[in-house]
Amino acid sequence: MIRSLLLSKVVAPVVAAIVSLMSVPALAGVVWFDTTGGQRYDSGFPIWNRTDVGWAHVNRGAETLCGQHGFATGIYTGAQSGDLMGIHCLTEDVVDWFDVPGSAVRELLMWEDGRNLEQQKPFRAGAAAHDLCTHRGYGTGFFTGHQDTLNDLIGLNCIPNERVHHIQVLSYDPRFPDLAKRLNPGFAPWFTMRSAAVQVCQYFGYETGVLSSFYQNGTPTTVNLDMACFS
Repeated sequence: MIRSLLLSKVVAPVVAAIVSLMSVPALAGVVWFDTTGGQRYDSGFPIWNRTDVGWAHVNRGAETLCGQHGFATGIYTGAQSGDLMGIHCLTEDVVDWFDVPGSAVRELLMWEDGRNLEQQKPFRAGAAAHDLCTHRGYGTGFFTGHQDTLNDLIGLNCIPNERVHHIQVLSYDPRFPDLAKRLNPGFAPWFTMRSAAVQVCQYFGYETGVLSSFYQNGTPTTVNLDMACFS
């Protein structure tokens, strides 16, 4: 099982951060922390600059780092300031985890050819995870970034439907820094989509969220984005 293999991979203790990671049960739900480069290195999935790594590596790192501190999983916010990168850690009541057959993932229209997660564009991977979770009766979800190629399994985190609220915004919206630049979801890097989703969701009172889909609205350079927000 992907998760059992993952959680057994606890490496050297992390160093203190400006906002220190702490163990559950002191906290519950979706909890935000700042992470340092040292913490990310010690997770086994180093990230020094968000532009140098892909979404699957980032998701593996978030799940590992949060797991080391008693959380079920996590997802980076996409924001970076110098050495610090934001992360949202999720407790068990917020998320359910599955091993999904790779064959089921490759049947999705959003999935591009290829078995390797790293080959998928960030939006396509996110939309595929959202579809897989909603088909299971959940509100949204995201891939863990872990893949068992021998058994053709892909890790998936799903958020219960009652926790998720969908918010639609234009891909050009000057209220949000990462949308003021006209986000193109088909080609945007992982960190732009993540930080845009967090900006929108927090504006409307939610802790975090993911970009789940987009659709044309008749304007050539602008599309409607669907943010799946949750707390």
